Amino acid sequence: MSSRTLPGWLLGLLAVALWTSCSWVFDDSAPELPLVGERPVMERFFKLNGKTARDAFVLLDAGDKPWALIPELPELPPGLPDGITLPNLPESVRLVRLDPQEDPATATTYPSQYLALTGRAAYIMVVPGLLDPSLKDKSVLLTRVRPGEPPQLVGKFPEGTPQLLLSSNERTGVMLSVSSKSKSLRIFRLDGSAEPRELPIPDGVDPAKPLEKGRFQLDATGERLIVQDGNDLVTVYETLASGGQKSLGKQLRTWILDSRQTALLLCGEGGLVRLPLDGSAARVLDQAPCSTEILRTVSISGQRVVLYKSGEGLRQVGEDGTTSPSLRLESVGQLLAIGPAYELLYSTDSALTYGAGIGSGWLHDVQVMERGRRPIWSGDRRRLRYLEWAARSDSAGDFHSRLLATGDVLRLARNVRVWSELPDGRVLAVSNAVPKGAHNRIIVIDEATEQARWVADSSRDFLPIAGTTDLLVKVVVGQTGWDIRRVPIPAR
Repeated sequence: MSSRTLPGWLLGLLAVALWTSCSWVFDDSAPELPLVGERPVMERFFKLNGKTARDAFVLLDAGDKPWALIPELPELPPGLPDGITLPNLPESVRLVRLDPQEDPATATTYPSQYLALTGRAAYIMVVPGLLDPSLKDKSVLLTRVRPGEPPQLVGKFPEGTPQLLLSSNERTGVMLSVSSKSKSLRIFRLDGSAEPRELPIPDGVDPAKPLEKGRFQLDATGERLIVQDGNDLVTVYETLASGGQKSLGKQLRTWILDSRQTALLLCGEGGLVRLPLDGSAARVLDQAPCSTEILRTVSISGQRVVLYKSGEGLRQVGEDGTTSPSLRLESVGQLLAIGPAYELLYSTDSALTYGAGIGSGWLHDVQVMERGRRPIWSGDRRRLRYLEWAARSDSAGDFHSRLLATGDVLRLARNVRVWSELPDGRVLAVSNAVPKGAHNRIIVIDEATEQARWVADSSRDFLPIAGTTDLLVKVVVGQTGWDIRRVPIPAR
């Protein structure tokens, strides 16, 4: 029965339900692709967690072999409401080899109260004084765990809630110990090449809330730490214990690092300015007003450029100032994506209209999305995939695929939050994804045959296991936790 044949009182109830909830979409338009295959019995798949999992991650060891890292929730005293956690009850972090598959019951576990991750390491922070009330010392111990290697104790840090900054090459770290008792910041070299360097808490920064008025950023090499204090003064510190420092003066807080990590790009009413970290003279790249509503560095045809909003339009200029500014778009609200041939997919809707990253999207002079989000080109560049009608609080939408040559659109699935393209061109997606519950499912979609096939039931997220055709799948358990199971992707 279509909505056109429903009685008026039922249509009214449906209208109220749709107005008050953003989770489900009902209409009489074309359905998503047919779902084929049998509903999976999840208990048949290999389970990797011991206790209920909070999350799951995939790390690579030195030989590029995959491991699962699973933070497991602590066992709470009986009688506590669901969702309650206690800071003095540490998680158990389980590290499980995936190639070859290790028995999770014999895998190594670590206690953890605070956790930071990169692609190849886990940084585990524990406060022994919280675990043992008899200890008066509430210092933080930081340990680096790399898969397949012995754990490395990095050091002991002052009392407080730790916040860890890492350079992208993992050579240098900065520990911000968030506490009213904190007297300094500590820069340390993870490769042991230098003694730690202590820095004073920046002026105007509350050590218990360092990121409220302070900015801290390591460059990619880990050689420099950029600090902006509560009075807007920017200082560049060398991370070596014997290193120097250089003041760049008071600057706008609307800056990003350039792609070479050698200069600040300052964006404001006075224009776009490049300010080198070595203290040499600043250079005005464009005198036109610059807005951080859009401000990013990209490489276009081998040239590093800055894209930024100015007035109603989008402008472009070379990062080093060797090319003059130019107008790319006369009117833009948001830049939603940049295509493989450097196409600009944009919206005239501002971030305030529907939310950041959501809008009716245009490619050249063709509208390709309506209230859409997350546009991504397919690997063969023939299709644009995106969530349509996604101006919703649950971050989901109808998953569409547009054949760019013809404009033909396939609705692949409803209520999708995440998806990923496989090497063979098929697409994994989590559909029926709102709200969280046993109805969530993972499917694999073949656009060529216009079919979807079951992968996992009662599941809300997945992680590809590198070097295999398997997934780590997060299976819904209660309101707060997950079971982590290893699930194969069905063959074509």
